Amino acid sequence: RLPREVYEMLATLSVLTTALALPSRGILGAQASAARCSIPIILSVVEGGVSRRQIVSQGAAAVAGAVSLLSTRAANAEETFSGMGGALQPYIDTQKGYKLYRPTAWNQFDQDPGVYDVKFQDVINAFETVQVSSSPVATATSVSALGDLSSVGEKFAKSRDAKLVSSSERDADGSLMYTIELQGEMYHEFLALTINRGKLFRLSTVTSNKRWGKRQELYKNIVLSFVPKGF
Repeated sequence: RLPREVYEMLATLSVLTTALALPSRGILGAQASAARCSIPIILSVVEGGVSRRQIVSQGAAAVAGAVSLLSTRAANAEETFSGMGGALQPYIDTQKGYKLYRPTAWNQFDQDPGVYDVKFQDVINAFETVQVSSSPVATATSVSALGDLSSVGEKFAKSRDAKLVSSSERDADGSLMYTIELQGEMYHEFLALTINRGKLFRLSTVTSNKRWGKRQELYKNIVLSFVPKGF
């Protein structure tokens, strides 16, 4: 007769692996397959006469793995762009070679050479800005040439005398993009870096720490919308 803990774990794992049976690809697909294989592994361990402690340990590890995968999948699902009910509108610079969604009602300033290609500024809170800058790169074809995500984030934080809050990476229509969140003494910045067709693009969104909670969703959707292709 199986210990009660094992029955409970198998029931939990069955529910989780049913959820994992949803379509998945790449690494997630491999993890899902591994999780679904955990039930027969646990059962074989039981049949082999392994100790109660080992059985419970195997089951707990399998459940933890399945929960972790579901959490990862949920986090990835949240990374979906939203126009926020018209608060954002498309902006395309075919000459510079990028596109994004910009705040609808903000002022626009075109090109300050060496500073930015375009800047959008809130009409009331002038400290709140969204700006794009680009610079030529000789041989690099990916932002990974700057270093790994962690080291690049730390370098930016140090150069701005700020704390690195978070960093992540994603595919922006074929180009690797680093996303970095920084918090300084007075400001909060959410920025993105990517390289495409001989240019390093930097998208910077800034607000005060006090207003970060109000601008966080807006800025994250702007960064999600950025693609280093102007067509």
